[in-house]
Amino acid sequence: MTSPTLLRLDQLDEALAAYDGFILDLWGVLIDGYETFPGARAWLERRAAEGKPVWFLSNASRDAAGMVEELGKLGVPRELFAGITTSGQLAIDAFLQDAKFREGGIYLSGPGTGQAGWPVEIRERFVEEIDQAAIILGVGSFPEDELETRFAPLATALDKPFLCANPDRNVVSGGLPFYAAGKLADRFAALGGEVTWYGKPDPYAFRCAAEELATRGAKRLLFVGDSLVTDVPGAVAAEIDCLWLAATGIHREALGLDFNQEPTREGLAPLLDQHPALPRFAAAGLA
Repeated sequence: MTSPTLLRLDQLDEALAAYDGFILDLWGVLIDGYETFPGARAWLERRAAEGKPVWFLSNASRDAAGMVEELGKLGVPRELFAGITTSGQLAIDAFLQDAKFREGGIYLSGPGTGQAGWPVEIRERFVEEIDQAAIILGVGSFPEDELETRFAPLATALDKPFLCANPDRNVVSGGLPFYAAGKLADRFAALGGEVTWYGKPDPYAFRCAAEELATRGAKRLLFVGDSLVTDVPGAVAAEIDCLWLAATGIHREALGLDFNQEPTREGLAPLLDQHPALPRFAAAGLA
């Protein structure tokens, strides 16, 4: 596959001018969980001024409305984006619409703090003990030293379906590394358990966002993400052009880059060579 075109920060607007709609990841692209990246906020403001809609696509296990509220607290007002699809919302839809998930207790594999806004009819099914559950729900992120403790009960329940509402394996929040529900789901599957994934890299999540933008007149779409594991492969599978950000998100430390530091083609090559799906463009971040 052709290596991505490397763009400097001052080249972004001109290079991306042909696109009339954008799908953006959140963590590592716009926010770090505690603050909004100033350059990315400015980039959003320019797209809003151009009348080009932006739709967020996040592996957050929050409901969509809850994530919109959280973004408002981080200084991203509603007028800067058209809407949002979250992994959590896709899982909510499955619980409400799929008959096989409508009954039985639900055991949360993660902290569960992001589920406060989930529908009451789902939350009232949450149980404390895994032997009370019919379904395991993977949510949120947690410190890396909690991995074994959180996985221990799951290893005893491989007969139960695992619904992963956050497919990320690793996340960076506030500059610190965390594991996410996808890490638990991988181990569960490796032992023979059944996992249903919601969110990136499933092309369905990208198509949901693309359909929303199509209703707003946007047809030439670009996805912007920071992960070569979930973001880029999902966009490629959905046949949506992709801009990969190397110096603001999950791969920044491995690449040895400072925040928003312009990468070199030679510096990116060893990491890109490890991944079969490649983006069309690469850049340090949004500015």
